[in-house]
Amino acid sequence: MSEPQWLLRIESGLAAHFIQPDGSSRPGTDWAVGLKRGNDEYRIIVRAYLSTDATATTQADQQYQAQTVLGYVGDLLNQGWTPEQEGQLQITILNPKE
Repeated sequence: MSEPQWLLRIESGLAAHFIQPDGSSRPGTDWAVGLKRGNDEYRIIVRAYLSTDATATTQADQQYQAQTVLGYVGDLLNQGWTPEQEGQLQITILNPKE
């Protein structure tokens, strides 16, 4: 019998400016993602930045951003990543392909 699939959901998002290693500040969103498989439940944070060429439409489309984060986490899970692993998850969201 195979393991149950992961269920993913966005629980919340916090948009803010985050200090970068060079001391500058960059806008982004910390997305809280709920993960569940069987009886196991986890909550992880994914920091998402928008690409520097993000259009105004992409910047305003929180649903697109949230779906991109869920896709990113799903891809990680498919590659063998588990929520118990340490480290900060971070992505840069690009404009959607037309």
